[in-house]
Amino acid sequence: MTYNLKVFEGRRIEEIEVEAGGRLMDALLKVDPSRVDTPCGGKGLCGKCRIKVVSGRVSAPNERESRLLSAAELSAGIRLACLARLEGDAVIDLPERGEASILSAGPESVIVADPLVRLVAVTPPASSLDDQSDDEARLLAVIARKLSEEGAPELAPRRVAFAALPGLARHCRGDQAVGAVVADGQVLAIAPLRAGARALGVGVDLGTTTVVCRLVDLGTGERLGSRSELNAQRPFGADVITRIAAAESPEGLESLRSRISSQIASLARALTDESGATPEDLIAITVAGNTTMLHLLAGAPPDAIARSPFTPAFLGRRVESAAALGLAGHPGCAAILLPGVSGYVGADIVAGIVAIGLHEAKGRSLFLDLGTNGEIAFGGKAGIICCATAAGPAFEGAGIEMGTGGVTGAIDAVWIDGDTVCFSTLGKKPATGICGSGLIDALAVFLDCRLVDETGRVADEDEARALPPTLAAMIGEGPRGPVIFLDRARGIYLSQGDVRAAQLAKAAIAAGIDTLLRVAGVGVGEVDRLYLAGGFGSLLDVRSATRIGLLPAELADRVIVVGNASGAGATAACVSRHRLDDCDRARAACSYVELSSRPDFNEAYVERMMFPEPE
Repeated sequence: MTYNLKVFEGRRIEEIEVEAGGRLMDALLKVDPSRVDTPCGGKGLCGKCRIKVVSGRVSAPNERESRLLSAAELSAGIRLACLARLEGDAVIDLPERGEASILSAGPESVIVADPLVRLVAVTPPASSLDDQSDDEARLLAVIARKLSEEGAPELAPRRVAFAALPGLARHCRGDQAVGAVVADGQVLAIAPLRAGARALGVGVDLGTTTVVCRLVDLGTGERLGSRSELNAQRPFGADVITRIAAAESPEGLESLRSRISSQIASLARALTDESGATPEDLIAITVAGNTTMLHLLAGAPPDAIARSPFTPAFLGRRVESAAALGLAGHPGCAAILLPGVSGYVGADIVAGIVAIGLHEAKGRSLFLDLGTNGEIAFGGKAGIICCATAAGPAFEGAGIEMGTGGVTGAIDAVWIDGDTVCFSTLGKKPATGICGSGLIDALAVFLDCRLVDETGRVADEDEARALPPTLAAMIGEGPRGPVIFLDRARGIYLSQGDVRAAQLAKAAIAAGIDTLLRVAGVGVGEVDRLYLAGGFGSLLDVRSATRIGLLPAELADRVIVVGNASGAGATAACVSRHRLDDCDRARAACSYVELSSRPDFNEAYVERMMFPEPE
């Protein structure tokens, strides 16, 4: 038996046939994976997948749903899509989605175009009775001569790939100009040389939360455009652990693989269309991402990464057929997966290290990518040590009651003006939630005005009476305890639980820095530079970050914001063999420190849980 589910989202109306007893979330995800926010992977833990039941029959709230939603919310028809099940025809209302603000810009430098993947224009000599060599031998010989003339004899291919053999047989029998795509010792594709043919590449930053693609001309190094979206795997969870759990079954793994490969292919196709190119002009896709994301893209089960000793299936650089990975619709495109260091320090960090030149830098530098894993690298040309901390997704809006990603309406900055707490939102729209940078600012302000003490406890009503009236009025009671309202009219607040979640996240990062410097035998004052990478790190107010103890106060004036370093590194590796080889060199220079087995990390973690006292 099926029931009719009518879905309203702003002006958009859709009707879905749903099996009796089916979860509302499953029905919505089948139509559009981005329809609901599910940081916990639909396990009924985060309370983010709120929808409003306007009319009809759905299951009664169970104990878990009653705990995550207030009585007022339930009486208003608010339900969780992952727990509510359809028991008859129904009408539901979804909150309108804000437009995501995704950082694509990163550190830029002049790069000499010298790619690993090339379009080589040649005219193979016709076969004859006097020359009985096969088509492959004649083609390889003429390509070798052409590459030698271009100063790249080492790129001469040794064989024609199996998928290119039909093109070899069709197009290399006479004096006809052909375009041969050459990569990693192989000819990937052969086709008649088209007038106006171009050689384009895409550098991909495959993040857990977002995907950024940048189109480049492989002949000139010119950057032609960029596109970005929220990661299509987000319905399976906000962090790599929930994604790994979702990939335990073959069906789950294939669903995750196909979603991300299709998304990258779609972004790449849109970029080539915008540039006036054809799909066949795209001959290289270089991907940087954390180790779990690359495993999911490759269809390799990542389950071993989630359990000790956290061993991945692969870490080294791979050159594969983009078509085989589902990233391109034609065989003449190579996919290059960049190398990683460990199960939790992946190719995104290696690409970032190359983008900022850390592996060649003098002095001692810290490099932080403040995402869910909190990867940290320290060192320079003498060597690099790195680690990953389980910061969790709090800084990306997950695990925070009113938390959200960097979307329109998210509170992104908070400050105090006299006795009034002020805030701004992305897009200057009415507040819909709090993103990571807003969370850090809010905590810093609340500490300064004594709404929160150094232990992380929210002020009670008696303590609030000693505060100015405008501040005291911010204290209230939420569904699960005391809260501090930033926008009482719209019900936007930070709860006591949110403060604790932020403490756990910032303690993990701070303790990771402490431990890495201890391993290096270096004091924080001896660090020359602190690079902040990633979307969250780029929006971070350094004063707020040091005020809550996320970053060392001694390094406040040595912070360099580098933006999307992973994407910049992936793009550089697509254009330049030297930068691609730099990724291998940077990986070899890195030594991984496993924090979970270190008592000094655990001690530092407990110590860093407290907020710094005001100076």
